[in-house]
Amino acid sequence: MAVKKKKLTYAALSKELDAEPLRKIYVLLGHEEYLISYLRDKIYAQALAPGCESMDAVVYDPDKTSSLNQENLVADISTPAFLSPYKLVHIKGSKLFQRALGSDALAEWSKIVEHVGEGTVLLFEERQDSEDRAVRLDHKLLRFIEEQDGAVVRLDRQGESELLKWISAQCKFRELNITQEAALSLISRFDSSMSMIQQALDVIFLYVESQNLQSIDLDTVDFLCRPDLSGRIFDLTDALAAGNVDSALDYLDRLLDRREAPLGILAMISNLSRRLLIAKELKNSSAIIQSGVTTSSYYANKLLQQARSFSLEQLEAMVEACFHCDLLIKTGEMQDRDALLVLIIQLSSLNRKTAKKP
Repeated sequence: MAVKKKKLTYAALSKELDAEPLRKIYVLLGHEEYLISYLRDKIYAQALAPGCESMDAVVYDPDKTSSLNQENLVADISTPAFLSPYKLVHIKGSKLFQRALGSDALAEWSKIVEHVGEGTVLLFEERQDSEDRAVRLDHKLLRFIEEQDGAVVRLDRQGESELLKWISAQCKFRELNITQEAALSLISRFDSSMSMIQQALDVIFLYVESQNLQSIDLDTVDFLCRPDLSGRIFDLTDALAAGNVDSALDYLDRLLDRREAPLGILAMISNLSRRLLIAKELKNSSAIIQSGVTTSSYYANKLLQQARSFSLEQLEAMVEACFHCDLLIKTGEMQDRDALLVLIIQLSSLNRKTAKKP
């Protein structure tokens, strides 16, 4: 009986690239651009001699798979490198793996994979947008590539614990401490995107070096990074829970003054209302995480804490009010700013009335 291979992970492939010769085929796919770029750069560094990229690397960057010239591709993967250890053929965004392939297309691509010559590396870089459907790892072409000893790695957004370790390791490398509150705030305000967190950390590291600081706290993150909009929406919702219309409108004005789009603010209020409703029903952070609402225990606990300020009736009414507000805007019955102002007043009034019920 054949032994089923374990799926290759980011950590395993990174370690392999440091210690072993390159495989013939790599497929890097997923939503986490930082990890995809990191592994891609490692493959480039091992495959190509310095300064030889123009001679020994061929990059295909099609909008659609059909725009690939397969005859040229077969020729490229069959010819050796000039000066580098490997010839590198790099295909960006083929979208081959986002749909099922017909028998003819599968046969054509299987033949191309089989034609990869000795000393040649075929690299698929398949970045996915947040709205793209996750690629099935049992895709027939992916399975065929694995049968040819190719490396297939899915690189999606990392969980909170992995991100905390990664941030801590970066700070430790620079002999800096970072508070857990500051690290969690970075994860929250940049929606767990390693690329965006890295950009923020680069700015923070320059700042603390110039100021001769040894630690990074929440004040430093607040000072240097973009505002945590989710935190601002939580503040606004706190005011709604208290039925404080003046405070709620003040938070709304601050968001609008920052030129946040009214529809975007509405979407955040609507999403938070739905998540609070789920938190109210599930009643513990582990169940919230298992539901798929969030991967962050920090955010899950914030949801639980705020959900206690509302009744189920209030949260259901808030979700319905957000739906009607969105409908008024999209049908042109009200301007987006006006509709948002009316919504905030309506929700504040609603929560005051519901709170007075016995």
